[in-house]
Amino acid sequence: MKTTISRYWFVVMATLSLCLTTACSDDDDDAAVTPVFPQVQKLAGAAGDIIDFTFEANQNWSLSSNAIWCKLQTDDADSQFVVNGTPGRQTVKVLLTADDEAKELTVTQLYLTMGGEKVAVAEVQRSASGYSVSVFDEAGNDITSTGIVVGYDKYVKFSVKANYRFAVTNTPEWVELEGGFMVGRAGELTVGGAMFKEGVRNAKYAISIDEGETITIASQDGKAMKTIPVRFNGMPTNTMDIVYPTSSPWADWTVSLDGKTFSQTGSTGISGNGGNDTFTFSNFVPFTLKTAADDFTLVVFQTESWGVEPCYDHFVKASGENGDIRITVDALDGGERDCYVYALPKAVYESLSNLYEMFDEEGNVSWLYNPYFLMHFVQKEQSGTEADSKAPTVLVGGWKEVDCKKETTGIYNEVAANYLGYSGDEIYVATVSVGDYVTITPNIAGYEPQDLSDIFGLSSWGTSLVPEVAMDTNDTYTFSYKVTDEAPFFIAFRQNGTTLKVLVLERDDY
Repeated sequence: MKTTISRYWFVVMATLSLCLTTACSDDDDDAAVTPVFPQVQKLAGAAGDIIDFTFEANQNWSLSSNAIWCKLQTDDADSQFVVNGTPGRQTVKVLLTADDEAKELTVTQLYLTMGGEKVAVAEVQRSASGYSVSVFDEAGNDITSTGIVVGYDKYVKFSVKANYRFAVTNTPEWVELEGGFMVGRAGELTVGGAMFKEGVRNAKYAISIDEGETITIASQDGKAMKTIPVRFNGMPTNTMDIVYPTSSPWADWTVSLDGKTFSQTGSTGISGNGGNDTFTFSNFVPFTLKTAADDFTLVVFQTESWGVEPCYDHFVKASGENGDIRITVDALDGGERDCYVYALPKAVYESLSNLYEMFDEEGNVSWLYNPYFLMHFVQKEQSGTEADSKAPTVLVGGWKEVDCKKETTGIYNEVAANYLGYSGDEIYVATVSVGDYVTITPNIAGYEPQDLSDIFGLSSWGTSLVPEVAMDTNDTYTFSYKVTDEAPFFIAFRQNGTTLKVLVLERDDY
């Protein structure tokens, strides 16, 4: 039966993988023959301005302007109305001249031609004659052409001076203006600030001027527009934000000699469980690390009889990408080792001539490095972990208890990890029949789900399962399901976003 289910999931996953690979291959083939045009950008300035227009082209291209006051230039060539180039990232200078000066805002389009198709890729606005504006950084340097730097976790100040009443408009979604807006009077120096807004772009990565992001300074009468480049240097290179797998960053861990079992010990526990339960991960402990460009170095200190020493044996390892990191520990033949693990951002690590510089006067790692602390663990022989775990109670028809045992072969580990976000060893299996009405008590101390998302169920067909929720005579939560032919069912019991235990309801007719 278990072999059949295991093969079923293997086939499903292999099919998904094949579909994704095929889709990517098809996309690559199409990209080789079909022109891909960039999104339309808005460029604005006054006569005499030179604006960089950056775009991506996947074929040989030509860019054209049909306004006498808007000329184009590549490299050091003379300005003209049509320029050409080869595939890749391009930067073309757009020159706004005083030809055909007007007392109103004038507008034209830039057209990109590739593969026989011609598409408008930029709208260029030239302010009415006599309108001017300049932008300065906090030190008073003119940054009108070089652009505004957006701060991380703070507003970076800049100021605007125009000979007209203005407002800042059309800011990128990732830019937050101090106070939410910026307006100014003619002839006055108006001070504002810009900060990176989380949730739209990833703060770990810089946003250069080449990406073409701008804010617009517009006159109140609608006769003048000026686009100012904005850029973001990314998180400060000495900053590290960590999401820990448990409620406390100072939780102690015990690691088995084979490096396959990580158990949280001490009195911290999982939030909501009273701090008395042991929580276990298999093979690794997951962390989310947020630092500039995902660039960090793992540093380990080992406790010896004479004190704490830097450890240069790489038995603690970090793997993963995009900040989703797995910490693993190599097997130990015998005895025990007591270690502290830190993740230092690149700039912090490179500032050290040696790791002893991290120590305070008493020979311990200084509190200054607390923001980079990952975990403290003791690797030694373990006992009693099996006895500490407790299987869910599964009743059919509200009275007949079904045998429920811990799954030890690992056939459901991949399903639990990929679909339920669980890498621990608290996976239990019970066998039921299609048509059974099953009531489950998870047997997790202090378990109080906040909503139905804390009881996440999934059928083998990928269908979400919604339980009926009740409380028994002991005021303990129970969860009921009607078993359908979509079984086996996979049910994850969560608390505060962390999966604590998984139950698999297998079918008895395989």
